[in-house]
Amino acid sequence: MLEEFRDPVLVIAAHPDDIEAHCAGTVAGLVGEGKRVGYVLATSGNRGTSDPGMTAERLAELREAEQRAAAEVVGVSDVRFLRYDDGDLAFQMPRLRADLTRLIREYRPRTVITHDPYPGNGSHDSCSIYPDHTTLGLAAFQAAYLRAPGPLCELEQLREGLPLHKVEMLMLMMSGQPDVFVDIEETFELRMTALRQHATQGRDRPEVPAFFRAIAERLGERAACALAEGFRRLPPT
Repeated sequence: MLEEFRDPVLVIAAHPDDIEAHCAGTVAGLVGEGKRVGYVLATSGNRGTSDPGMTAERLAELREAEQRAAAEVVGVSDVRFLRYDDGDLAFQMPRLRADLTRLIREYRPRTVITHDPYPGNGSHDSCSIYPDHTTLGLAAFQAAYLRAPGPLCELEQLREGLPLHKVEMLMLMMSGQPDVFVDIEETFELRMTALRQHATQGRDRPEVPAFFRAIAERLGERAACALAEGFRRLPPT
């Protein structure tokens, strides 16, 4: 189903490791086909620790380095950080939406991969309903389909010469209702190598691959393949 991800593809995620946990197998396949893929991280995960001796500044540095290393594993070199505080995206919606509008007008993606703003009740994946994830999904939807193509939206960007742009399709990860499945049997190990780069989040622990393989197997059952990642299409109106 990689043909549904028309390039350029922009992946917009809330935190370092979200991409590797949920869609890096698909990204590896897209890059392998020669498609252009870029990453945008809304936060640097600067509060994602249980270590009382860690500082937010140091953690952000570590997690940005981990994200760049993970992106390099799957062949992505364009990685951008918006550096919002981890956990606070819901309180920054107007500025976040404007920043995403700018990036979409600059990058001009045909496909955006992002979080599902309405993923379900979280009963099967409580991570899907984290406020940063749902907030970013909604902001990305508004930026892609309403703001970036809107001639009366973010006028200062238009005065700078940025052209209007409307994304052709949103592909939503972490969704409770996926309807696009990508076979990642050939890229699963690469995805796990990328995920292991996120050592600050314990993603290098030996039990991690089995956990994510089980998820990929369940999605693969729905896609009639061994291992899969799932997305929900959200076409423009």
